[in-house]
Amino acid sequence: MAENLQRWAKVFAALGNAERLAVVSYLLARRRGHCTEIAEAVRLSTPALSYHLRFLEEAGLIVRERRGRRRCVRVSPELRRLLRPAVVEALRKEGAWNTR
Repeated sequence: MAENLQRWAKVFAALGNAERLAVVSYLLARRRGHCTEIAEAVRLSTPALSYHLRFLEEAGLIVRERRGRRRCVRVSPELRRLLRPAVVEALRKEGAWNTR
């Protein structure tokens, strides 16, 4: 049981930060993005974004993948399983402000 509580603590800590929540909502709206694009969209420096992406990845909420010379990021299937569909939709809409 302690292992499950540790897992949930990581998830809530990752989602309990406004910058990380902005990254997640942006990714939900766009499906995926590359680091420079995400940093510009959520107004973070590249080092700050890297820190937040590492935090989200350790919590199992995002997946990083290499596409050619770019590093792309997308939400993990785990994130969609953890959140109710209404929460995913609300975050997707919130992240859509910068995709139009």
